[in-house]
Amino acid sequence: MKIRSQLVLACFILAVLPLTGIVLYSYHSSRRALESAYRLEAQRLTRQMDRRLTSIRTELDERLASLSSIPISTTADGTGSGRNAVIADILAAMGETAPLVDGLTIVPRPPAVPGVAAVAPSGAVAPPAAPQIPQLADVEPPEDTDDEAELTASIVIDIPRVIFPSFEMPAAAQRKIGEIASLSDELARKAGTMPRQERDAKKAEIRRLQEAFDAEMEASREKFRKEMADAQRVMRERQADRERRMAARAAPKPSSGPAPRATVKRSTQSKTKITRVEDLSTSQKARIELREKQAGLILGRQLNVPLQQEGEIVGQIRAQLRTGEVVRRVLGASPDDGSEIPFAVDREGTVYARNPRDKATVERLGIPERVKSGQALRRIEDWIVVSSKDEDSGLQFGVARPVGENLVDLKQTAARNFGYGMGLIAFALIGIIPLANHFARDVRMVTDGAERIAQGDLMTRLPVRSKSEFGQLALAFNRMAEDLSSNQQKLFEQERARREQEVQQRVFAIEYERKSVDLEDARRFQLSMLPKELPQHDHYEVAVFTQTATEVGGDYYDFHVSEDGTLSVTIGDATGHGAKAGTMVTVIKTLFVGYDSATTPSAFLGDAAEKIKRMDLGRMSMALSLARFDPSLVTIASAGMPPLLVFRKASSRIAEVTLPATPLGTIGVDYPQAEVALEAGDTALLMSDGFPELLNSSGEQLGYVVAAQEFARAATLPTAQDVIDALREAVREWHGEQPPNDDITFVVVRARSFRA
Repeated sequence: MKIRSQLVLACFILAVLPLTGIVLYSYHSSRRALESAYRLEAQRLTRQMDRRLTSIRTELDERLASLSSIPISTTADGTGSGRNAVIADILAAMGETAPLVDGLTIVPRPPAVPGVAAVAPSGAVAPPAAPQIPQLADVEPPEDTDDEAELTASIVIDIPRVIFPSFEMPAAAQRKIGEIASLSDELARKAGTMPRQERDAKKAEIRRLQEAFDAEMEASREKFRKEMADAQRVMRERQADRERRMAARAAPKPSSGPAPRATVKRSTQSKTKITRVEDLSTSQKARIELREKQAGLILGRQLNVPLQQEGEIVGQIRAQLRTGEVVRRVLGASPDDGSEIPFAVDREGTVYARNPRDKATVERLGIPERVKSGQALRRIEDWIVVSSKDEDSGLQFGVARPVGENLVDLKQTAARNFGYGMGLIAFALIGIIPLANHFARDVRMVTDGAERIAQGDLMTRLPVRSKSEFGQLALAFNRMAEDLSSNQQKLFEQERARREQEVQQRVFAIEYERKSVDLEDARRFQLSMLPKELPQHDHYEVAVFTQTATEVGGDYYDFHVSEDGTLSVTIGDATGHGAKAGTMVTVIKTLFVGYDSATTPSAFLGDAAEKIKRMDLGRMSMALSLARFDPSLVTIASAGMPPLLVFRKASSRIAEVTLPATPLGTIGVDYPQAEVALEAGDTALLMSDGFPELLNSSGEQLGYVVAAQEFARAATLPTAQDVIDALREAVREWHGEQPPNDDITFVVVRARSFRA
């Protein structure tokens, strides 16, 4: 593929891929943001529904609990002032919760029968399952008729479907109810232990409080009845008006005959009735049971409270919910445009919604089946469903939001943006093609020039037509061609020089090999100058160590044992290294071979100095020490060597013997000597200057003081060889494993017992 096509294709790909990534990322990020916002709003609505249900449940419990101590009698036939007073008291106690209640069932408590559980005390809330209360026909009447309550039959009180006036029980009446409830609780707790006289007194007090309650409520009842009548009249007028509008819409077009007269059907649901249970039809009883069951499913428990009269529980009040009104309040008001659908699903999978259309939508989405099977509600296509569960009732609240249309809009927007981007890319490609042609022409020119140079035409040059990168490339190409031309000549010269250098290196290698052989011979010769074995002496133990800095070192040591048992030890250090040092060692070795122990060390050094001078060895010299060990005495003379160190075992101290003099072969000819007494266990060290002048990695010398300290630590070891090993370890710790900067030699002589 030509470079022009590559440039165009690269520009197209580098533009399309980022554009595609940006559009996809924008779409998905916008979708996630939209879904997140919808989900957060739905969660807020479900939390509100949960709080509404909790508030309704709490308010119903409180309102129904206040009915426990209101005097209610079922001996009336459902007519007259007694009925109106009962209804007014009940509605007043229920207050704003009355529209949520469809009806009340008051069941009398039968006499105590073995095996039948008692009704819960006042204020307690019944469990979710409805308690089984036996019918009056199943038990015998109680023997004690003095305390028999008026409640003798189960009744049902229907609560009308009207807009109730705002009515609250007077504060004084509420206090009376509280006092009645307190006395009733006390009578219930102490039923078996309270004396009859005290019990009668409390019952009398309860009757007095009930009479006072009736007196307090009488004025409120009249006001409530008037407001109730007004509310029912408004309700009937609204119903009649609605029916007239419906009839007008359904009426045929006007004709020549007289218009038919509309018939208004009055609603009969605005009246409150008190009915005995035995007078109810089967369908009415089934409706009551259904309402009680729905209350258990929605609230998590049935609404049951005990009924007390004169301190005794005489029955039970059961409330039936108006399910539609409760659901309407719990779900709340929301727009009817379908943008959000609040719903609730109970444990049996029944769906509650604001209207049949929303209910049908929830069922179509399969939400009840998912709730019953425990499946997640997140993965419903084109919908966002958020739900929360009420732990008390198991009621599942939720909000469903359709997002399909919004996602379609997002997709269309993303596609439109992608189309705009592709149009801009196409427009840019039109301008890229001539630019690519220009680049391709310049590249072709450079390629042709490179091919000519590859064929050997080093005089090729490119025309410089601009100052751009291609112009700079042409200049660099021309410099390269010129450099190649000049370097070609240099290569010929360098090749000739290289060949000459190879010849010289071969000559040097032969010379180096010859010198290496000579040095090896010199090293072997120098080693032959050193004693092969250490002297075995009755009074002294001897150990030696030497390490050279080069192949041929300049250090020298030797021993001589005379017939009378005198041990003579010499140690020296020739100037420099290599062959010259080896020559000087050979001279000293020759002179020491003829040494006689009768000659003092001082006289030997003076005689050796005279002979070396007569040899005229030039600037070669050698430092030398000679020590003669007689029993219990050492005589030493030195020509420029380090001092003799003697470790006294008895005092653990170091004695240093220093004899200043110049090396052999220099100007000096006089060499003083010194005598040092030795005792058993004392250790003498003769060393070359390579030990105190040894350098570490930082270039610091060991020094004579540290050398003496190292010897003092080593001299306490059992044998002379142990002393040598300790000094070798000191050398390694200070200098490391590499060869030393100067030759190092140790000669250790330890005195044994001098007794024959």
